[in-house]
Amino acid sequence: MEGILFKWTNYYNGWQPRYFVLNETGSCLVPACELKVHPNDPLRFDLIIPGEQFFCLKAKSQPERQQWLVALGTCKSRGTKSSTTTTTTISNNNNNNNTSSIFISHINAIDNELKIKVQELRLYETVLTQRIHGIKSIANDTPIPDIKKLDESTSMLNVTCDAFIYTLDECVKLATGDSSQSLLLLSSSSSTIPDDISTYQQTFSQIDSTKSITATKILPKEFLYKTFFSQLPFTFAKLTSLAFKDIHSEFFLSTCEEYYFLIDKFNSKTFIPLRTDVNGNISKLRRKISNDPSKFQTLYSIVNDEIIAKTTKEKNSATDALLWLKRSLHFLGCFLHEFGQGDQNVEDAINKAYGQTLKRFHGWITRGIFSIVLRSVPYREDFLISLLIDPSDGREVLFERQILNEMLEHSSYINIIVNKITEFYIEHELESDEIIG
Repeated sequence: MEGILFKWTNYYNGWQPRYFVLNETGSCLVPACELKVHPNDPLRFDLIIPGEQFFCLKAKSQPERQQWLVALGTCKSRGTKSSTTTTTTISNNNNNNNTSSIFISHINAIDNELKIKVQELRLYETVLTQRIHGIKSIANDTPIPDIKKLDESTSMLNVTCDAFIYTLDECVKLATGDSSQSLLLLSSSSSTIPDDISTYQQTFSQIDSTKSITATKILPKEFLYKTFFSQLPFTFAKLTSLAFKDIHSEFFLSTCEEYYFLIDKFNSKTFIPLRTDVNGNISKLRRKISNDPSKFQTLYSIVNDEIIAKTTKEKNSATDALLWLKRSLHFLGCFLHEFGQGDQNVEDAINKAYGQTLKRFHGWITRGIFSIVLRSVPYREDFLISLLIDPSDGREVLFERQILNEMLEHSSYINIIVNKITEFYIEHELESDEIIG
């Protein structure tokens, strides 16, 4: 198979068209690759050789990406079997002293092949999910669905289902030792290396007269790049396992302050009112704590004191301050979730988060101000680079993946804390539908 795919270069050059060929010679050994599809972009897939090469690729259409995925998946499957057979054949002889080494080689080969099959299953699982969501979207798009698009999507779903079931069947056979490949490995008879093994070791070539493929380091489990999130001194992760009654007030407020520095990354003076409102609510809560630090060590103790005194509805109460701080935090968590999914620009992610959180508590004046604010947010690329401690890391293709993953991770922490506070407020009827501005 061959054709044009778009390859990600860096944030300065973006996606560039390249001509790729799947054949017996080339720059990237397909059986050694991990093949991953992007969870949100229906055109993108990544080809990875851990520690050596990393290709971020896009097809021109969903059917074309499907063709590449099936071709590459088939190539990986054949290549894995061939390399496993080769390893075992070389080790296999009539010397009884080598029985143990043959057995160990066999186990290692099966384990390696099973791991690759599991990777393929995960790949097909992601594609299946995208196909199903695509079909749902088409079906719900209009009162009368586009039959042509629906047929195209269901056809791709059928192909992916077949590939998933076939790969799953091979996994079961490998795990139970009930496959022709396993029987071949367990056979004590001598074998020879297939003459056509080279046809299975196919490679992925990028034909480009002006540029050569550059090796890229693969993102390890630890942080590869220093970012706004990796350098946070306090995070809500430490509070997620606690009940609301046990959340330490000062730690909570200090953590809020650290997360809200993210607003400064929007690079606009129009966000000053939001920042001021957050700081004001934090100050109100700290004033409450300062009245009796030993008594108000938890958020629960602060609010419960006002419940007992029946002052929760009073102007400038700590209960009201925590309510609005919680809402602002909810907005921030939703923004991180929306943007972290990878398909949103800054404006769209903020607008969607606003609609899910703060909008229903704002009057038409405040909503109008917010719509003006949205026009001044930075471009996606500029915002991402602003989150790097070292902006030069923006040239690296993997930094975006790390930051988006961090956003999703921290949004989950935030939402857990927001839910704990919300549940307490609902239980004690402290929520309010009052509209401001």
